[in-house]
Amino acid sequence: MVGWLSAQTTLVQMNRLIQDFVIAMQGHALQDKVVIVAIDDTSIATLGRWPWRRALHAELLHRLHADQAKVVGLDILFTEPDKRYPIDDATLAAAIKQNSPVVLPLLVQSQNGFAIATQPLKDYAEAATAIGHVQLKVDSDGIVRSVSLQEQVDNISQPNFALSLLNAGGETIEQGSAINANTSGNLQHQAPTLIPYAGGAGYFPRISYLDVLQGNVPKGTFSGKYVIVGATAAGIGDQYATPTTNKDQLMPGVEILANITDALLRNTPLNSATALQNIGLNVCFVILALIGFALLEPLRALLLTVVLGILLVATTYLAGNAIGILFAPSAGILGLVFVYPLWSWHRLDAATRFLTDEYNALQNDTDSFYARTAQLGAKDFLDKRIAALDGATRQLRNLHRFISDSVNALPDATLICGVDGKVRIANSAAHRHFASLNLPDLVACDLHMLVKDVLSTENHLPIITQDMLYMPSHIEGEGRDGRGRDLLVKCVPCFNAEEQHIGWILSLVDVTQLWQAERDRDEAFRFITHDIRSPISSIISLLELQRLDKNEPASKSILVDHLLDKIEQQATNALDLTESFVTLSRAKSSQYQLVQLDLVDLLNEVVDDAWAQAKIRAITIKIIAFPEDAWVMADREMMKRSLINVLGNAIKFSPDSALVTCSISSVFRQANHEFWDIAITDEGLGIPLEKQDDLFQPFKRLHNTSHPEITGTGLGLAFAYAVVQRHGGEITVSNGATAGATFHIVLPRLMDLNI
Repeated sequence: MVGWLSAQTTLVQMNRLIQDFVIAMQGHALQDKVVIVAIDDTSIATLGRWPWRRALHAELLHRLHADQAKVVGLDILFTEPDKRYPIDDATLAAAIKQNSPVVLPLLVQSQNGFAIATQPLKDYAEAATAIGHVQLKVDSDGIVRSVSLQEQVDNISQPNFALSLLNAGGETIEQGSAINANTSGNLQHQAPTLIPYAGGAGYFPRISYLDVLQGNVPKGTFSGKYVIVGATAAGIGDQYATPTTNKDQLMPGVEILANITDALLRNTPLNSATALQNIGLNVCFVILALIGFALLEPLRALLLTVVLGILLVATTYLAGNAIGILFAPSAGILGLVFVYPLWSWHRLDAATRFLTDEYNALQNDTDSFYARTAQLGAKDFLDKRIAALDGATRQLRNLHRFISDSVNALPDATLICGVDGKVRIANSAAHRHFASLNLPDLVACDLHMLVKDVLSTENHLPIITQDMLYMPSHIEGEGRDGRGRDLLVKCVPCFNAEEQHIGWILSLVDVTQLWQAERDRDEAFRFITHDIRSPISSIISLLELQRLDKNEPASKSILVDHLLDKIEQQATNALDLTESFVTLSRAKSSQYQLVQLDLVDLLNEVVDDAWAQAKIRAITIKIIAFPEDAWVMADREMMKRSLINVLGNAIKFSPDSALVTCSISSVFRQANHEFWDIAITDEGLGIPLEKQDDLFQPFKRLHNTSHPEITGTGLGLAFAYAVVQRHGGEITVSNGATAGATFHIVLPRLMDLNI
């Protein structure tokens, strides 16, 4: 449509408005080569009514020639002899010839459909250097925009007055296009050339006819210039509307000739664009708009339409200035005006149909479990679509809320991430699980970095790595993280409706308590089948021996007292084992009664309790370093028993007359958090490095070879380990430089207490 309109004259008036604006904006500075001698109102008032005696024109020519005017053009018709002053004709003809070069006008008139070229009087025509027609093309709206530089009347070529003026001055001016041979009648003319007006009416310098005659013009005013003599006074000359004038101020024909002369001198022709050129320009801008519509959002597309409209007018202006082609942009502007609403309608219609189809599909696919929102009271088509969209939006919000709450309520740590491995959703359990990392938020964190410390129990390598996330395959495994938690890891890919991989769902199931219960069950089974069974079997064996020997002489039988001592010893061992096992189980699972506890007082109390045991073997217990106080939150009984077990262990494995030292000091662990370190050092043989990992395991008696005479259940250090762990601390052992071992019990310090 835009291309078709560009090739038509339907929008001629709109094009003229834009082109007139462009021409008016293309004003330029004059070259000071063209001067108008104006037959103005002042000259009329002084010299009398028009027409004047032709002798005055002769005098004017003498004065202009005397000032060395390059060419004089008389825009005055001399088609009839002067009957009042016949002699003036000869005078003027002689002056024309004497003051050559002089150009005279030719009048072309139309009568009964035929053109008649009215030449100047024969004497004038013969005396003149050249003759040119002064016909201007007045458009249907009364505005002069163009001129034909060449016209033919009865096959006789007649150049334009301005062209003749320049040719007489020796200028070489391109003649333009050929004469249009298809013009009807006896008048043929060249394709019109647009007039690039230099400015509005009065822009060219005007010198009064009277001032020239009276010699009031400075010498050299006309030297080397093209001088056009013509009427500017109201009522005696032709006045025209132009693109640079308004309805209150017209431009005289002599100034239009001056504009044409100036344009030809500047060699800046202005031609109307061809139909093909107009089509190319207008269609190009509409195509740019359509491309922009496909890439931009609606508001920016609207702004693009406005900008392209402005650029189209600007392109018209620049093309006129740069290459002398004046485009007709109206079709393109109308195309831009209508293409946006048409495109918007099309997009709205497509969006409406899409939303309707998707809404219907959503209603059909969604389980009835999710409540469907009732539609609003729809009255027309748009209301129905809005109501449907509102219902679908509510339904999706409800579904999103349901899924969000469901994920958040899962008891296990669950992370949902995209294909890039970045966490998108993390439930409450996940935040609790990773609380020790002190992250402000898990969202946007790298999944593989969060679980890099979860190592497989089989090969001790990370269960999930960044490379594994490149392929949408299931990842499962059992592992343990840096905090000693046993975890079941399940990472499954998730897909969209088009079966495209869109991310991962990771579940971390904390089975620490489950595995601990399993280990406790194994310990109980081992305790029953081995540790308890052994003393009971000994008791039964002693009784069997007594039964077998009851008929033997008393001297050969086992003494009853000795038998009872053995039975008592084995029963006591069984009772101690049972008590130790129960105590260990309680240490692992019972509810602790945490109170504010001073470790200095507690350690002194434990040392006092162990004094009797140490005294038997002349062992000295000494507290060598301690602060004024060392406050912690702890279960007093559990912590006291743990210290007793560790200190008792040091006494048992120290030689007679040895020294066991105790101390309490402040240390920093775990991101510069302050802890209390209770160190207990003996002078025994120490503990081999290869056996230190088993030291705190239940029923592990590492001294059977080195100290077979020392009895024990193997549960004392296991109890201490369990208690310290549950208090958020740790217990470790290290060997001395020469002999002995040091046990370190590290507990979190209770800060900022006002005691």
